[in-house]
Amino acid sequence: MWLPLPISRSSAHLLEMLKLSSQLPYLARFDRATVLATALFFIKRKAKTADGLSETSTPLSAAFKYEKLGRTVRYHGPVQLGVNDLRSLQGLLAIATAAAVGRQGTGGAIVNTVEGAWEELVRACGVQSKTATDIATRKKATGGKRTKLLQLSVQRLCSVRVQSSDRPGEESLVSFSKDYDVKDGFKVSFCSELLNALGAGARGTHYLKIDMEEARQLKSEAARLLHFRLANVNEGSYREFTSVELESMIWGAEPPRTEAIRKHRRRLFNQAIKEIRTLPGWSFDSVPTYRGSWEWRVKRRKSRFEGAVGKV
Repeated sequence: MWLPLPISRSSAHLLEMLKLSSQLPYLARFDRATVLATALFFIKRKAKTADGLSETSTPLSAAFKYEKLGRTVRYHGPVQLGVNDLRSLQGLLAIATAAAVGRQGTGGAIVNTVEGAWEELVRACGVQSKTATDIATRKKATGGKRTKLLQLSVQRLCSVRVQSSDRPGEESLVSFSKDYDVKDGFKVSFCSELLNALGAGARGTHYLKIDMEEARQLKSEAARLLHFRLANVNEGSYREFTSVELESMIWGAEPPRTEAIRKHRRRLFNQAIKEIRTLPGWSFDSVPTYRGSWEWRVKRRKSRFEGAVGKV
């Protein structure tokens, strides 16, 4: 349904691809800045209120610098984005990747928008995702409530402005089409950074892959966020990180203010590693370094979907 199958694969691989392609979009392309700007998505802090728990709200300010290219991408917005919003963006990019957004359509023009029903986006994000949960009451949301929460999440994504040092002006991370009624579904376009990752522009060949089959299996916010950031580990290879580097992928560079917060973060961090370890093809091994310390060696398998989407 969603995407073309490769023309030369083993029977087992083709059966797996057919099964996946008939159900959900399984691959999302992202640009490196959106993945590695650690302050772009956070595990939001909760504050106690008379009605229960509510999320604290702070303005968004994040940046990522391409050291070799010498350019910086900055993000700012009225509210900090949470892991719920990351799930929504992953779902949108998965649908857009499958729909060949950013590549040439049948008429030769670049496809720059994607549209669909809200139910499709709910499924692409993962039906059991935290996006489908009312955070204030901690109760599972109904189908209509899930749609409403997704609409609010996409609105937050649309409020984020993106500015690149090599382009004048700024643009929205995601933009709703003005000629489309949100009651009927969604129709959105993406900023240049995301569109380049999807396949357009001079930097169209540079993108990171998010395996959405894996992402939808992860339950905790820390695991989902760490899995997203580790997309920077090349498929079929490994990279080594300190515990501090891996924890900063979840909570940013700001150190914990108290010992209790440090212990809480370490517990969530260990749980996140345990979750990702259960995914086929991922491994976290503790290895010694020449300095006498220990680091995590993170291995990622080669993509199951190599060749499934046209190379850009």
